[in-house]
Amino acid sequence: MGTMTNRPKTPFNRPYRAPFSLFDLAKVGFFFFGFPSNTFGSVDVTSDCNLRCEHCYFFEQERVAQWSLEQWREKFEQLKAEGFRFYQCTWVGGEPLLRPELIELGRQYFKFNTITTNGSLPLPDWKDVSWCISVDGGQAYHDRFRNQPGLLETIKRNIRQSEGQRITIAYCITRQNLGDVETSLAEWHQNPKVRNMVFSFYTPIRGLDDDLWLDWPEKDRMLDRLIELKDQYGDFLVNTRSALGLMKSATARSVTDSCLFASKSFAFDPAGGVKKPCMLGPKANCDRCGCIVPFFLRSLTDRKLVLKDLKNRFVLTLRRSRTTSPKNAGT
Repeated sequence: MGTMTNRPKTPFNRPYRAPFSLFDLAKVGFFFFGFPSNTFGSVDVTSDCNLRCEHCYFFEQERVAQWSLEQWREKFEQLKAEGFRFYQCTWVGGEPLLRPELIELGRQYFKFNTITTNGSLPLPDWKDVSWCISVDGGQAYHDRFRNQPGLLETIKRNIRQSEGQRITIAYCITRQNLGDVETSLAEWHQNPKVRNMVFSFYTPIRGLDDDLWLDWPEKDRMLDRLIELKDQYGDFLVNTRSALGLMKSATARSVTDSCLFASKSFAFDPAGGVKKPCMLGPKANCDRCGCIVPFFLRSLTDRKLVLKDLKNRFVLTLRRSRTTSPKNAGT
């Protein structure tokens, strides 16, 4: 079993986001008007993948024949005629970069696009998308867990060769990789090509190894530690304090029982079919959900939490500006 023993003291040298960014303006909008339906969601680009990762939910789902590009074009045009918002889409799979032509089509419709990839393939020169590259620990664990020797070095090379892409490292915490959390965070924090890092937890999937899931006491301890690390790493660690707090055992079920991700988002499989309850499919154990999205959405729409986060951001930015002001330079 992994333990949280490695706690490197990494200097914080990246700025906090400025207060009242577009992200914060969105929170104000949700505060007053609630969260609109079908503004965000996912498309399974392909049924194919070049890896077989131990924790992957995708291949526990029923395999469907993927649509042609023309069928997807017709789908998007139909949605457009119905007033679909086409605000944000996360392109997943399978491995979405095995079928880049569908993403190129989708980028013509959606305003904001995120691609979740295993990082094994070179990143296309798409400056208008955000990249989520899955990395789950150091080389020994990551390569074994994803059944691909040398994979982490390939990921690092592809990131090194990228130019100007907005790259996020996505780390799925399991019982086996707890010990790599802080060393991985410290390492990626030093990589100038990586914009930030986000943490989720393994969600039990019917048919997969349930031992990967952290029990509630373990998970609560890890969440407490991530909240501490948020103070050290600032906005490089994407998870907000409020969302991390909501994932704890005392509040998690209240979030998942009324999941905004399930009720407000869209999720299409490779044949354009609607996936329920969300992109994880019907075999996910929602009571033990480790996906950050439901908790993040709740933190955006709970008025008390929105006000608390905005206050914290203002205080942190003020503190940061004082420590970096000219009169404090060199002291």
